[in-house]
Amino acid sequence: MIVNGNNVTFNTSGGTLKFAGEENQEFGGGTNTLTFNKLIVDKAGGSVTLNQPITIDSLLQLTSGIIYTDTIITLKATATSTGASNQSFVDGTVKKNWEYRFCFPVGDEGQWNPIEITAPSQISDAYIAKNYLNQQTSGNTKDTSIQRLNTCSYWTLTRSAGTSKVYVKLFWDSLRCGLYDTSGLGTVLLRFSK
Repeated sequence: MIVNGNNVTFNTSGGTLKFAGEENQEFGGGTNTLTFNKLIVDKAGGSVTLNQPITIDSLLQLTSGIIYTDTIITLKATATSTGASNQSFVDGTVKKNWEYRFCFPVGDEGQWNPIEITAPSQISDAYIAKNYLNQQTSGNTKDTSIQRLNTCSYWTLTRSAGTSKVYVKLFWDSLRCGLYDTSGLGTVLLRFSK
């Protein structure tokens, strides 16, 4: 389905886009950002490919089925995300405007690897997150307090609006990335201030 027009409105009167069924599904392909009140992914099989930027007013509900996108999914300040797991997450970029703690429901190549940040000081602040299940290419220089660098996955987290400083919590699957000994790691909590 391709939607491209300024007069198309999906977020009035509680408009919901729900993906269900067993087949792979595609949505979008136009150039305009579409806005929905709710986006629900609850599929018995297959995946969802979003080919157009979308904005969500109130809820991104991930139950079963992965969303693949090369564009961006924006959650407004009042929007929440629920249910993310290895069975349902966003394989792509998620942006959030808000003033509360938020866990980005991102992953890559069939693996859910969320990234969480503490509440920014302003509701107008926005952050963009994405997970990559491959080795980063920014080099191997590290702070002396860091024991080792992950060599098979990484996240990007970008502050796209505002000046808030937040703490970042990273999640990973030790079996997929070969991190078998976590005894010396403790809690991974980073201060993001750039």
